[in-house]
Amino acid sequence: MMKPDDFEFVSRLIKSKSGLVLSQDKTYLLESRLMPIARKRGLKDLTELIGTLRGGDRNLVEEVVDAMTTNESFFFRDTKPFDQFRHVVLPHMIKTRASKKHLRIWCAAASSGQEPYSLAMILDEFKSQLAGWRIDIVGTDISREILTKARAGLYSQFEVQRGLPIGLLVKYFQKKEDQWQISADIRSKVQYKEFNLLEDFRPLGQFDVVYCRNVLIYFDQPTKSDVLSRVSALMPDDGFLFLGGAETVLGISDKFKPLARQRGIYQLNRPGAPEVDLTALEKAQAGAASAAGAAAPGGLAFQKPKHMQTGAAGTAGTTARPAVGTTGTTGTAGTATTRPAGSGFGTTSTQRPLGTTPSTTRPGTTGTGSTGSGTTGSAFSRPSGSTGTGSTTRPGTTDTTGSTYRRPLGTGTGAGAGGTTQRPGTGTSNTSGSSGTTRPSTTFDRSRFGKPDDKK
Repeated sequence: MMKPDDFEFVSRLIKSKSGLVLSQDKTYLLESRLMPIARKRGLKDLTELIGTLRGGDRNLVEEVVDAMTTNESFFFRDTKPFDQFRHVVLPHMIKTRASKKHLRIWCAAASSGQEPYSLAMILDEFKSQLAGWRIDIVGTDISREILTKARAGLYSQFEVQRGLPIGLLVKYFQKKEDQWQISADIRSKVQYKEFNLLEDFRPLGQFDVVYCRNVLIYFDQPTKSDVLSRVSALMPDDGFLFLGGAETVLGISDKFKPLARQRGIYQLNRPGAPEVDLTALEKAQAGAASAAGAAAPGGLAFQKPKHMQTGAAGTAGTTARPAVGTTGTTGTAGTATTRPAGSGFGTTSTQRPLGTTPSTTRPGTTGTGSTGSGTTGSAFSRPSGSTGTGSTTRPGTTDTTGSTYRRPLGTGTGAGAGGTTQRPGTGTSNTSGSSGTTRPSTTFDRSRFGKPDDKK
């Protein structure tokens, strides 16, 4: 167990070297990160390790700081910052830098390289528009070890599955034993440097775009303000800054302002900051939201299926459930249609959410009905049962009049002048011809199958 004064010493040391702030509740985290270093160096415990740190071992200090930095990254992390780059920043830069044809991007705290490589892949998509351009992507990090991994561009199966579309994996990566390596062409587009955000930024040069995502959350307020101030000094008037989803400039720095209607992307708070076109981005965001709504279970953000829309009355046939062979008659012309190709309802057809027809059969069976005859209803055949005329029968039974066996997912009915659909659990059946009966005192088990939907 680390002593309080030892924790205080180590936390001050780490803050002075990296800006990382460790509160007292991070004691366990500190211990878990330092014990492997102690074991590697042959030190018996944390007390001995901290004693060595107090002695001024520079290599050990570097190891400790490296161990405490978080190297969490994955391709196209959070998606939105890369959509904003693709639809707003890059088109803007292509337009405003047309004569200069030079673009510089800085990924601060680049970790293992997924962020700068994600940007490099996007830029490759625009290579026809960027012909003749000089593009510089600089990735920096305080950890020498993690930068070695970034330069190699080697990632495990787990790492390439986190955010990387399969199409880009196939296009830009090659399998290397049990790992994947990004192509030499993409690797060549990124330059990596060991760099501490507490150092002077000026040697890095000017950048049009800066990604400093999920870094400021580890700093205290004065350090955040200082970093943002020095970043702003590196950028032209129309530059763009990207921060993480949990980060903001509000209340911290007046050097930047949020881009209108967008989160996580900022412009310089200068008179020269231009208006940018958000049309393409907002269209893409709207399309993504619509697609997500349509895919969501129970979501209503999609167009009503055609079977829920009003069809022509009296001339069309019925709509069957998908993959269920169905025929039926309504009105004057009995035709059969299947979902999802649309639906036509007869004069008195009842609409269920997933489509129920006046005549329903299981796959491989046929239900028949005569127009206006009143002698035959619909035939519903079960694989193990016998058939009935003008009725739906239970297995092993025969019926001759329009009795109905209620099934949870569909009801067969006859058709007189216009066929109707009985819903599960109504306790009634549509009659065909002169007579029809219902099964006595039958109760639909709502707990098993759920509450039937109301008629639309």
